Amino acid sequence: MANKADVQQPETVNAKSIPVTVVARLEPIVKRVFSEGDFHRVDMRPIAREAGMSFGTIYRYFTDKEKMLFWFIARWLDELQMVSIAALDSEGTVIERIRRFMLAHFTFYERNPEVGRIIFMTVPLDRWMQDETFAYRDGTKRLRGTIEEGQKTGEIRSDVNSLMIADLFTGMFNRIFLMWQYRGKSYSLAEQYDALLPLIEAGVRGPMAASGKKIRTPRKTGA
Repeated sequence: MANKADVQQPETVNAKSIPVTVVARLEPIVKRVFSEGDFHRVDMRPIAREAGMSFGTIYRYFTDKEKMLFWFIARWLDELQMVSIAALDSEGTVIERIRRFMLAHFTFYERNPEVGRIIFMTVPLDRWMQDETFAYRDGTKRLRGTIEEGQKTGEIRSDVNSLMIADLFTGMFNRIFLMWQYRGKSYSLAEQYDALLPLIEAGVRGPMAASGKKIRTPRKTGA
């Protein structure tokens, strides 16, 4: 049985368990430093000093700042992954489930803008994409599977690759988040959901959904 004082690494990260006290002291500092500054200017030693621990303690778990940041990103995204996958597994038509999936993203990043700034604005994507934690987010894969389900039933157009449709939804959100930041977060991010998603949905609806006919959806059953 795992020690309750330890925080287990995400499944894709092969490293030692990190004591919960270390995580608790590092997390707010890592979130603030990487969301407010240039990634390339961040130094682990000032982070260690501010957290009240030695550089050697941090190095015991993270060999460099990239590993440290990528580990925390995976940790932060655990919550989003859980609620977004639950949205795709919920009752309703494919379009309705995708709406809930997207709303989960709007809501999460409005509550966690620092995480959004790190992921969309400061993290070096070329390096993160080479790290195993980048593939840790399963939500996008599940979104594509749901889109393909809709293509089979006629709810989603089938003349476009499911990956391109998934990229349309996620790329739209990335842009909306960036503009929300640029405009000083002067409005609710989540409230943009109702106005914007119908524009995207209109372009991806298949013949069945466009006809306005009632779509029968199988009832979700427990495992």
